[in-house]
Amino acid sequence: MDCPVCKSSMVILEFQGVEVDYCPSCHGIWLDQGELELLLDMKEKPLDLSDIPSAQKGERRCPRCRKKMQKGDFPGTSVEVDICPRDNGLWLDKGELLTIARSQASGEAVEKVSNFFSSLFREEHHIEEK
Repeated sequence: MDCPVCKSSMVILEFQGVEVDYCPSCHGIWLDQGELELLLDMKEKPLDLSDIPSAQKGERRCPRCRKKMQKGDFPGTSVEVDICPRDNGLWLDKGELLTIARSQASGEAVEKVSNFFSSLFREEHHIEEK
């Protein structure tokens, strides 16, 4: 699968049984529907990203179906994310996962996600806030 931002080949990482499509070039992350909740241990709090009030048609194309994604602010944050209207997949640019995690998940979940990416790549800057 190619990155919707820089068109580089993405790699699949596994974290807590969840496959995360990661771009080693721009450090973006593609999550299929439901994977964000699994990553952040939010089983009791499913997200509905199909109806983001500020969503508008974006220029980026879904790495799965190639349709133009919608962009809008992730609920409860000022993080602008890209969402596939077909399957509710979610593209997160560098730093956005940690920002969303801090607003939506427990401190333990945030720490697990942060530690995973920083230990894997031996650098913390790729998931830091913008």
